Amino acid sequence: MIDRSGFQLQTRKMLLEEEINRSVDTACTLGEVFITYQKEKYDVVIIDHNIENGQQCVDHILQISPDQSILVVSDAIHCVIPRCEDCVNNHYIRRLFNPTPIKNIVRMVEGFRGYKCDHYDPETNRIKV
Repeated sequence: MIDRSGFQLQTRKMLLEEEINRSVDTACTLGEVFITYQKEKYDVVIIDHNIENGQQCVDHILQISPDQSILVVSDAIHCVIPRCEDCVNNHYIRRLFNPTPIKNIVRMVEGFRGYKCDHYDPETNRIKV
């Protein structure tokens, strides 16, 4: 899980570990992402795209592992990949808007590839806010 350090990150980590019964690693900086992602492989990477260097974190992960499942939990208007369909079909990236209940994050982690992004409109190939 990649987010700003603090109470929210630690709370989400604790709740996720309880719900999915797996260990959750955290990173708060681009350097931590480089180090952590070199050491481990992950079922799903969860990132707040609004953090400093958030896009660079995603780019780094996709460069190393283009098929990595990434859940972007953010209130940013712009997505990490410009075209929704390309993102969903080629990169296994999903998006939830912040604030989101932990149960929605758990739902996405457990059934990741079966879900589309929140507010995705296939007619326009965009996220509607």
